[in-house]
Amino acid sequence: MDSALKQASSPHLEVEHPWVSNDEMPVYRWTFPEEATDDEVLACLEARRDWALRANYPVAWIVDCSRVKKVTATQRQAFAEHIEWFAPHDERWNAGSALVVPNRWLQGMVTAIFWFSKPGCPHKTFTQAADAEAWARNQLATRLASPQH
Repeated sequence: MDSALKQASSPHLEVEHPWVSNDEMPVYRWTFPEEATDDEVLACLEARRDWALRANYPVAWIVDCSRVKKVTATQRQAFAEHIEWFAPHDERWNAGSALVVPNRWLQGMVTAIFWFSKPGCPHKTFTQAADAEAWARNQLATRLASPQH
């Protein structure tokens, strides 16, 4: 379906980056490649910031890190800064971010980043994508059922 037509028929906004799937908005799936340049990561974070400036509705995120093999120091710092910048939006709109981190190395990476910048929303790590998806969807459903969503 044409992106402009899809957005015109939906109250939800697409994140304009190939790593983010908008197919099930307001649940967004952010899938990282095995390896990315610092510039590629920064472009993705910029696309999310652009989206957050306009997206004022409850959401949930499934963040799939399962393929990641390398993260540079610059990327770790960029993610920490991104999480800090994103916190006010997350506090207001993000029902939950479910992270797929299937091994200890990735779990350590996520823990280190979150140690510097704590997310502003409920978040949980999972080793299986299906578990992450179920949790994120449940978080959003609970949020949408709340009278103050």
